[in-house]
Amino acid sequence: MSTLHFFQTILEIAAIGFVIWGYFNQDKLVSFETKVKAFFKRRKLKLAEADNTVNRHCA
Repeated sequence: MSTLHFFQTILEIAAIGFVIWGYFNQDKLVSFETKVKAFFKRRKLKLAEADNTVNRHCA
């Protein structure tokens, strides 16, 4: 068994465990998803605001 195959197997087991955990803890999972979505929305907004700045000095 190669190292790459070993890590792939570990990730697959973790994914299955996360799905099972999410099934039994749906409220916590939905809360986590909302926080992640808000994080990326804020990040996108920050990037959009940064692009709107104008350099107003005369050279």
